[in-house]
Amino acid sequence: MSAIADPIAPPHSGGAGSAWERRIRPAVDAIRDPSPRALLVGNARSGKSTALRHLRGLLDQAPRQSVLLQGTSPQITQVPADHVLLVDDLHLLDDRALTDLHERADDPTTSLIVTSRPWPSPDTARRITRLLEVRLPAVVLGHVSRSDLIDSAEEQGILLSPACAAHILDITRGVAWLVWEALRAHDVRDCADDASHRELGRALHEQIAHRLDTIDPELRATIEDLCISPATTPHDDAETWALHGYAEGLLQRNGQPVPLVRTAVRATIPPHRLIDLYARHPEELARELTAGASADGELSDLVADPRIGAAMVQHADRLLPAAPARAAELYRGAVACGADAGRVAVRRAQAAWASGDVDAAAQIVDDPNTSPADDSSALADVTAAVWAARGMMAQADAVYRAAAPSDPISATHAMIAGFAVGSRDALEIAPTADVPSAVGVAMELLRHGLRTSAQSTADETALADLVRAAEMYTTSKSTGPICELPAVIATVVALNLGALSTAWGIIDDALRHDHGGPWARPRLLLWRAWIAVQRGHPTEAAESLQRAHTLGGSPSPRDALLAQAVRVATARRYDDVSGLEEAWRQARSSILRADVDLYLLHPLTELICAAARVGDTARVQAQFTHALRLTSTLGDPPLWTAHLHWAGIQEGILLSSPATLAPHAKALVSAAGRSRVAGVMAKAGRVWTSVLAGVVDADAVEAAAEGLASIGMRWDAARLAGHGAARTEDRKVSARLLSCARELHPADGARRHLASANDTASTPSAASTEEALSERELEVARLVIQGKTYAEIGETIFISPRTAEHHIAHIRRRLGATSRSELLARLRVLLDGDANARGDQDSPP
Repeated sequence: MSAIADPIAPPHSGGAGSAWERRIRPAVDAIRDPSPRALLVGNARSGKSTALRHLRGLLDQAPRQSVLLQGTSPQITQVPADHVLLVDDLHLLDDRALTDLHERADDPTTSLIVTSRPWPSPDTARRITRLLEVRLPAVVLGHVSRSDLIDSAEEQGILLSPACAAHILDITRGVAWLVWEALRAHDVRDCADDASHRELGRALHEQIAHRLDTIDPELRATIEDLCISPATTPHDDAETWALHGYAEGLLQRNGQPVPLVRTAVRATIPPHRLIDLYARHPEELARELTAGASADGELSDLVADPRIGAAMVQHADRLLPAAPARAAELYRGAVACGADAGRVAVRRAQAAWASGDVDAAAQIVDDPNTSPADDSSALADVTAAVWAARGMMAQADAVYRAAAPSDPISATHAMIAGFAVGSRDALEIAPTADVPSAVGVAMELLRHGLRTSAQSTADETALADLVRAAEMYTTSKSTGPICELPAVIATVVALNLGALSTAWGIIDDALRHDHGGPWARPRLLLWRAWIAVQRGHPTEAAESLQRAHTLGGSPSPRDALLAQAVRVATARRYDDVSGLEEAWRQARSSILRADVDLYLLHPLTELICAAARVGDTARVQAQFTHALRLTSTLGDPPLWTAHLHWAGIQEGILLSSPATLAPHAKALVSAAGRSRVAGVMAKAGRVWTSVLAGVVDADAVEAAAEGLASIGMRWDAARLAGHGAARTEDRKVSARLLSCARELHPADGARRHLASANDTASTPSAASTEEALSERELEVARLVIQGKTYAEIGETIFISPRTAEHHIAHIRRRLGATSRSELLARLRVLLDGDANARGDQDSPP
């Protein structure tokens, strides 16, 4: 066989010079073989046919007998076996031709060179390509690299700066025919002052539009959809359509449009078709309007079309519960497209609220042009929620009084606001029946729970309804405006009942399952911080505070009050006097900016005690009086008043003022028969006043302190025991009470929760107290299991036998054991679980 000369560059048609030669070099080398076989694959206009003709020219120079067959049905069987058969466009052959070609390819001694697009690829065609690739991997054409582009520009004498080369490759994604067309149309004079190459883009748009006119109409429609919304998946077989578009040189391999194709479609598509597309994909138009950009730089001819505005509103309504920020974007776009701004305003306010932008929601509802239209209840809900966030719940209640709710959900929202300001009328709201839904059932449970909590004998029944209401509200995925979250209301009631573990479980579950949506998360984190302080976890409280600040930015006055109360509570428990005074100085302004309502009584009690501690009671007196007035209008239900009166007792103790203390002590004694919490507080109050008078009964002090700890008030319990230790002259009693104070202090020693199968922290059936043993008690318990006597226990851990006896009595009370055998059985279960779960239980830092 004669030598074959080096290839010469063919006339420009899809490739050029050395860049093109490098790509087809494996095929050129292959034709030197006695039986050349090669496969060239590439998308439309990638230079496959040109390469095939070039290879035939080289074969003719050899000379070698060759046949180039083109068309849909070449007579393959008529080509002699010793001839080199070159077949163009394998993907266009019919079944008969493919079968004949497969028989020829199956004979490794025959010469066969084939070109094909990557799609379509029937089974027979795939078998042919695999047979050809046994000898030589396919030569893949269609993608141009940076070096290819630079070499080609130099060989053609085209001036091309590095920036221009990078831009061409960026807008074409290296698709060969687009790169070569861009290179041909490039003029350095056009891009001298135009880094974005707008003129180059316009020059290529018509060519791309022509290509779109020549392809399958359904593929064209698909590509147009993708150019408007890249996330579109209009067909079941998305992968096939992606390959189809890729084979035509208009889509990338991943199915996304080439950027130049996207801009061409948007610039050349008829306006009526573009309107139809934007009506199908309103979110994309809203995004462009928000960004101030458009397909061709001007959307003024499109945005006034009412179909687009209506489509945007409908799409935003669907997105509002799950993606409020995107819904807000769409509502803004709808207004830009001519939708009635007044009628869309309520939806915009709902979206802003759900996104956590309370200021934006407030601005919308405060606008006099905002019209309730058919959304009067929705407008009332947003307006009332805004007033509540401002710390003005009375105004929220006034909103609902001015605009009577028209549906059960809004009626419950009105009840939440009315109850918060002590309105008994709010408890009588009886909304009309509605089709049951998750949020509807949540509101029904919430109404029942609030009514029950206001009764003079309220117990954990109210908490059960409220916990279920919180869970159903979470299930509903509701993110709408509400004056207070069901989870927060349930948490407050749990705290009122002394169920600290249950309160923690409610908040933890709400945060884990996105209760209320994005806007609610900072508030839930603030309540998590509050509970963490009460549980003796100041580091955890600080972390929750920081997360709330990061998520919520500038807090509303109501949230700011809660945040400052957390800081004051932390400082009062774990800092010195100067630290508390600094925390108090920072908190003072928040007290002036928000009115206290029933759901903020716990933060208020902390601020009352701190104010007395730093000598600034006058600053909170108005809020204290207002809170007492709210509870009085409800009939002073013990569930809502006990902690408030306890704060009054603490204020009297800190001020050494019996006159201040007396009415609150009397109120707790009066409620003691109807409320376990009030009873514990009344007993502790009597003991505390006795201690302050110099009468220290160690048993009474310990019992009162343990009672306070059982209702989640460990800090107060430790203070009571500490005061008793300081007021007695009996060293043994003092040591005993100091030991009790150390054990009860939230920051002293790890606490072990006793959890059983029927006692979980997140359900209303959980014990209302956080059963726990101190590390010292666990140590004693282990020695009891070993059978040691009081004296032996004392010798082992250096305590007196009487103290050991005291510890065991305390353990028995905590575990509810009525006999020694029952105590031993429960201790074995406890210590076995403690050994298995050591290090995983809650413990204060």
